[in-house]
Amino acid sequence: MSSDSLVLRLGASATLSGYVLPVLLASLQRQLPGLQVQLRHLPTGQVADCLRRGELDLGFVEGLERCPRLRYEHLLHDELVAVRQATPGGPPPRPLPLAQVLAGPLALREPGSGTLACIEQHLRQAHGVELAALPQVRYLPQLAAIKERLLAAPGTIGLLPRRAVARELLAGALEEVWVLGLRLTRPLVSVRRPDQPLPPAAARLLTLCRERYGFLL
Repeated sequence: MSSDSLVLRLGASATLSGYVLPVLLASLQRQLPGLQVQLRHLPTGQVADCLRRGELDLGFVEGLERCPRLRYEHLLHDELVAVRQATPGGPPPRPLPLAQVLAGPLALREPGSGTLACIEQHLRQAHGVELAALPQVRYLPQLAAIKERLLAAPGTIGLLPRRAVARELLAGALEEVWVLGLRLTRPLVSVRRPDQPLPPAAARLLTLCRERYGFLL
């Protein structure tokens, strides 16, 4: 397949655009040297809107929200973890009570993000807790902004994708905090319009994802 003058229009939410797609796109562009990739970083809900308007060839989103007029395919699982600025004594030796964590300062993604939707759904369904009722929640628009907040505000806890904090955990800048009853996992999925053929470059990108992560699409 010739890739001269080909343009692949992608839209992806934060975890996928920042921590999953870069290595896949680098491999894709080695295979198709003339391919131009236009990657838009969008909240999960906006990816679906752009697909419906025909502005994207393929989207990548997180969580369980589905639009009935789009086709979703599961790619891999993602885990959200509780983290805070590293402390001299290290993480607590025992899991913290959930009520204690929710009563303290939290830094979370902004409304409309798949990450926040996953947290809201888990707290509501598993614990009967509404985020709006929590006393000390700060919503921030980017994963990087949350990490900066955690590093600047000791004691603040963030609930972030493990992929997004792997380097900070390894470097000792952040530490993971175990929380009783808090287990947050979600699917990462591709999404497209079923009434439009998938461009060859997009199909090859999905194949690369299948080969790397081992899921059949």
